[in-house]
Amino acid sequence: AKLLENTFRQVNIALMNQLVPFCRSLGIDVREVVEAAGSKPYGFMKFYPGAGVGGHCIPIDPLYLLWRSRQLGIDFPFVESADKTNRDMPKYVANRLIDLAGLKSGDKALILGVAYKSGISDVRETPAHDVATHLVSQGVEVYWSDPLVSEFESVKKWEPSVSVKGAIVVTAQPELEVESVAGSGVPVLDCTGAYKGIKGVSQL
Repeated sequence: AKLLENTFRQVNIALMNQLVPFCRSLGIDVREVVEAAGSKPYGFMKFYPGAGVGGHCIPIDPLYLLWRSRQLGIDFPFVESADKTNRDMPKYVANRLIDLAGLKSGDKALILGVAYKSGISDVRETPAHDVATHLVSQGVEVYWSDPLVSEFESVKKWEPSVSVKGAIVVTAQPELEVESVAGSGVPVLDCTGAYKGIKGVSQL
């Protein structure tokens, strides 16, 4: 039952993530589509796109199903596709930031919110790690900031004295410095939808 519940969320989040480039190419806000679909009084459960999935459940538990199904010679194409889609999202959003901010090798970028979900300090399997890894692979110097997280070993902790050329919100956290960073003229990509309407903040 636990594996089914986590796999259900994995597959539905992946569906929303697959909609992101599609809706963007049409000039449609994917989160507005989800909200509108959720206005139906039955039969629809709202899931939202983001920078990827994290934690010790959604990215991992579905793989137990895949492992056992392969032993039995049974295909689970939905689960395989969902896993790939969600694991590809950190690279997708990192590339979106590179394009948005015009980042080049040697530039500095900031990841805002590195816990795997809002309101916690847990960084296990956080998509922020893979976002940072891809940016670093492109020669970008990456910093992080998260008021709830004390340690995040992937990249350097940010201080306001460090000027960055672009920023990406991976996880919405209380007291995150989104408005001040955007207000300083730094383009910000918001993967959470929590900072819509703030000048200088672009949505996923």
